Amino acid sequence: MGVDVGFSTTRSTTAIAFLDGQQFCVVPAATTWESRKAQIPRDFCPAVIALDGPLLPGGADERIRRLCETVFIQAPFHKRCKPGLSHWGLGLELRRASAQACAQFSRLLVSSLLESRNAVYPGGPVVEAFPNAFLGVLTPEVELLLAPKLKRGRRFDWLYDQMAMTGRLEPVLSQGLDMPDEFWLRLRAETDHELRAALICLLTAALAAQGTAAIIGESKGGWFWLPPWSLWEPWARQGLESVANKMALKGHLLDEFR
Repeated sequence: MGVDVGFSTTRSTTAIAFLDGQQFCVVPAATTWESRKAQIPRDFCPAVIALDGPLLPGGADERIRRLCETVFIQAPFHKRCKPGLSHWGLGLELRRASAQACAQFSRLLVSSLLESRNAVYPGGPVVEAFPNAFLGVLTPEVELLLAPKLKRGRRFDWLYDQMAMTGRLEPVLSQGLDMPDEFWLRLRAETDHELRAALICLLTAALAAQGTAAIIGESKGGWFWLPPWSLWEPWARQGLESVANKMALKGHLLDEFR
């Protein structure tokens, strides 16, 4: 299952994509659990849920500054797939909304999948998707250098247009993922911002379930689950290694990410 959390109280800004065997669906919902639950088949029990929203491991300080976010606000990612910081302001509101969504959607999981009541950990059933970076690290640098100046919040749709609507994601990812043809057709055709994000979240969940996702972060602040390291464009691999080395010199150590 992939979920674009959203936290508007006036619009249906949540989007949910799920795959049950070969049955695929992507739907909008409001932010209440009643609205979200109504969109999900009653007997559906996902193996992995990927949420597009900041998720903290159990016991983490609610206001902790996360290393996974710190990495992607630095060059070369800062102008290509920059996240919002979630330890203050609007980002903190989203962090709280994501925690609520995690608690809600975790009710769908089989109880045996939960470990010490903490669902968010490497190998755990709830993972954090980062759709901008998911698409960004797969986009060739020459295209990113030619990107137009984009307003805040429009970067994701531009990346989606380059990588998903053109059909370029399918040959990159489909060989290792058993996704129905209907999914790839919808991925190429979708124009709604939230539904697009949910589709990328579903891809993230599939890679996490398969155990091939690159996991960027550390145990205090959490992790991003991204495409397999071997698929990253050279600029992104080199960029992450450079940033990780600089952070290590300051005593901020990321988990092994290869």
